[in-house]
Amino acid sequence: MDISFNDFYCLDNKGQKVLRSVLKLAGSNSLSSLTEQSFRRADTDTLSTIILSLVDVVDDSLNVLRAAATAMDKFKNDQILNQQTVIKLQEELISKQASADTVESKFNREQFEGRLPSVVRSVVNENERQKQVVLFGVPEECDLCSTVEDVLKSASGQGGPAPRQVYRVGASKRGRNRPIKVQFKSREEARETISNAKYLKRSEKYGNVFIAPDRSPEERAQRRNLVQHLREKREREPGSYHYISQGKICSRDHPRETVQPAKDLLTTAIDDISISFANRCKSFEDDMTERFRRLDGSFNRLNKLGTNM
Repeated sequence: MDISFNDFYCLDNKGQKVLRSVLKLAGSNSLSSLTEQSFRRADTDTLSTIILSLVDVVDDSLNVLRAAATAMDKFKNDQILNQQTVIKLQEELISKQASADTVESKFNREQFEGRLPSVVRSVVNENERQKQVVLFGVPEECDLCSTVEDVLKSASGQGGPAPRQVYRVGASKRGRNRPIKVQFKSREEARETISNAKYLKRSEKYGNVFIAPDRSPEERAQRRNLVQHLREKREREPGSYHYISQGKICSRDHPRETVQPAKDLLTTAIDDISISFANRCKSFEDDMTERFRRLDGSFNRLNKLGTNM
C-alpha cells in the first residue's frame, strides 16, 4: 500500500466524525468528561453502530501506520545507499586529488628549488626596505649624519625616530645631489617618518627636501609612470587639484582658502593663549572675591554671636 499525506487527512476526518457522534450520544462536550453512566441511556442499535465505526477507524489507522512504517524503512535504506555512494565518490576524488598533487609536486620541484634563493632574497630585501626611507634634495656638501638628523627633527620633532644607518646611494656626479637612504629600527618608525614628511614644506631650511619610501625597482618604475600621468592630467585639467594617494591619481577642486603663513599662525596661537590665560585669571579673581565675601559674612555673624553672649 502506497501512503501519502492525504491518507492521514482522511483518517483524521473519519476519526473526528466518529468522536463527534460519541459525544453527541453521551450528551457531553469533551472526551475527558465521558463516563460509563453517559452511555447507559443509549439504545443497543446506536451503540452497535458507533462501535462498528470505531472498529473501522482503528482498522484504517493500523493500515496507515503499517504503510508509514514500510515507507520509513524504504527511505532509511535509500539514505544509507546514498551515503555509501557519496563516501565512495569522496574517496575517488581524494585519490585523484592526491595523484594530481603528486604529479604537480614532481613537475614543480626542480623549478621551485631553482627559484628558492631568489625568493628568499626578495623577502629579505622587502623586509629591509620597509625599515628604510629615502631623502632627496639634501646637498652633497654637508655633514651627512647631522644634516639628516636635523631634517628628521624638522619633520617629526625632537622626539621623532632616530636613524640607525645613513648613506648615499648612486655614483657621485658634479651638480647632482645623490639620494640618501636612512634605516630605522622598525617599520613603524619608517612609516611615522613618511607620515610626517609633509611638515618639511613649512621649513625654510629644508622646504626642498623630500622623504619617500624605499621602493623596489618595479615600484619605482610604477611610480615614474604614475608621476608622468599626473603631469599630463595637470596640463589637461588645470582647473582642478590633482595628486597621488595610495598609488592612484586623485582630483578635487582647488581650496578656496589660502594657507595661513607660519608667522600668522604663531601670532594667532599666542593671542589665543593670552586671551585664554586672561579669562582664567579673571575667573579666578571673581571666584576668590566671592569666597572672601562669604568668609567676611561668616566672621561678622560670629562676632555678633559673641557679643550677644
